[in-house]
Amino acid sequence: MSLREELLAQGFIERKKPRGFVYFIDADSQVVAKTCRQCGELKLSKEFHNKADGLGGLGPYCRVCVSERDREYYDKNRERLKKVKYAYYRRKRAEQLSFKLFDDND
Repeated sequence: MSLREELLAQGFIERKKPRGFVYFIDADSQVVAKTCRQCGELKLSKEFHNKADGLGGLGPYCRVCVSERDREYYDKNRERLKKVKYAYYRRKRAEQLSFKLFDDND
């Protein structure tokens, strides 16, 4: 039995968005399951990240799709991201050292 059939058997209400995306709500109007915008699969709400302004307080993409997208971005921009992280490390390290110097003078 598919997830859609299980949700309908449990009494959840099926709704559709204009672009064909499907979501299910319970009696309290809480989103129980929805369709991922990237892979198009119907998944339970616990398989989405939280997002305050998203449908039901959930992001549009499932955790698996977000993970794949982030991995691809890191692979394409690896050198630039390393430089940014190293610059952040140097800046924070300099701040920590300057605070320690001031503490010794008290």
